[in-house]
Amino acid sequence: MRTHSPGGFVTSIGERLPSVSASKVRTVADMNSARAFVDLLGSVIPAQRAAPVAAARHYNIESLGPSNAMQQAAHAREVLPSLLGLLTDERMARCVDEAFREIFQGDRWPRGPERSKWLGFARELRANDPKITAEQVRSAIANELRLERDGLDVATVENIDLYISGAIGWVTWCYEGASRNATEEDMRHWRAFAAEKKRENPDIQPDELKYAIIDAVRAKVMKMDSTSPENVDKFIDDAVKWVTLCYQGKERHASPAEMTYWRAFAAEKLREDPEMSPVALKYAITDTLRAKMTGTDSASPANIERFIEDAIGWVSMCYEGKERHASPAEMAHWRAFATAKLAENPKMTPEELRHAITDAIRAQALGLDTLSPANIDGFIMEAIGWVSLCYLGASRAPTDEEMQSWRAFSAEKRRENPDITPEELKYAIRDAVRNELTGMSKPAELNIERFIREAYEFMFHAYRGMPANMKRDPTPRELHEWQQFARARLREEPKLSSEELNSYLLDSLRTALANQ
Repeated sequence: MRTHSPGGFVTSIGERLPSVSASKVRTVADMNSARAFVDLLGSVIPAQRAAPVAAARHYNIESLGPSNAMQQAAHAREVLPSLLGLLTDERMARCVDEAFREIFQGDRWPRGPERSKWLGFARELRANDPKITAEQVRSAIANELRLERDGLDVATVENIDLYISGAIGWVTWCYEGASRNATEEDMRHWRAFAAEKKRENPDIQPDELKYAIIDAVRAKVMKMDSTSPENVDKFIDDAVKWVTLCYQGKERHASPAEMTYWRAFAAEKLREDPEMSPVALKYAITDTLRAKMTGTDSASPANIERFIEDAIGWVSMCYEGKERHASPAEMAHWRAFATAKLAENPKMTPEELRHAITDAIRAQALGLDTLSPANIDGFIMEAIGWVSLCYLGASRAPTDEEMQSWRAFSAEKRRENPDITPEELKYAIRDAVRNELTGMSKPAELNIERFIREAYEFMFHAYRGMPANMKRDPTPRELHEWQQFARARLREEPKLSSEELNSYLLDSLRTALANQ
């Protein structure tokens, strides 16, 4: 059912238009500019409808968002902890609109019974969880709408046909370079496949069936639907091409000798596990071939030297700016390291040994191999340089007083935990330096007002479009109520840190804004 608003604009019952006072009503004859006419449209037509957007584009308006007056009004509305309570029907109705806008991008809006249906769905969500947020309601409705739009709400015959045609179009586009339509033969084959899946599992969900069809179509196109000799040959050739491209810089096909070798490997794998899937066999071939080509198929002396050489080349390039080879002394040192590792764990795989060598070389390069005084001083200098750069805008060196203070902090940490690793100590120092600089080391109670003010400034910039050169401070009432809210939280959890309280206030204010 449709009705006319006082300004002559047609609306649907259930769509609440902003009120327009008589003193502000203008006629087209009063308009001195296109902008004024668009402002009039914006004052009586909901922001989510297509008409004001089209008008704004036609008249080249700078912003498609709300007018400055509307923004200022939104910024001025108080945001209080009470908004964390039960969602109103009015807010849930807006959740319905927001969900439709997300899914249908303005091409479709809820009307009449459909709006009632989704509002009923939202009320049911609220009844089940009185603390549910507007974002959760919007997300739940959007998810249901997406399922309906994509035919995933129920696996009807028509929807199954959509799954099949979509799967064939997508898979052929991805793996054959050009999308094609499903043939009659395709449709018959995959309808039978879908029917079999439903017989095997009567409770299969529509989305599960859709992706089962996609996976099966892809497997067929990629020759991964069986371990036939033809498919095994493809697995081998694909593996050789991929590994040579990645590790030798140039793709090539498998040689006849390689085909013979890897066919025997595949046959052995299938004898060991007759139930092995084509996918598992394909990746077993690829992984073993890569290990053989990269020297990680065994921990032979030659391979260990290769691990060392690769690690030093990589670490020097990453952390010293220039790749270099291992010196004779380094080779001797890291060979001994590898021997010790294998003695500690005889079952260590070549890949594990390779990564152990790389990690140890990197740790040494970064001063993370020991807790020597020199390394600890390095942690302190790096922490102060990094934190001052991030939070003050310029990196600086620590003062003598700071060095003494953080050395004492490090000693205390080591007394508390004699097994602390260099990496753990490094980040403990960094976190403590950051907390001291940002005031997070203070008791949470002392930071409440600051956190509230910072939260308002951040949230209104991030979520309400507040211009960067403006600041939204909390009103006295807002400040008081959020202070009470924070103190109540601290009474519940007296050991809450400043950082934890700050996160709690940010999350709560964000939810309150969304619930408004």
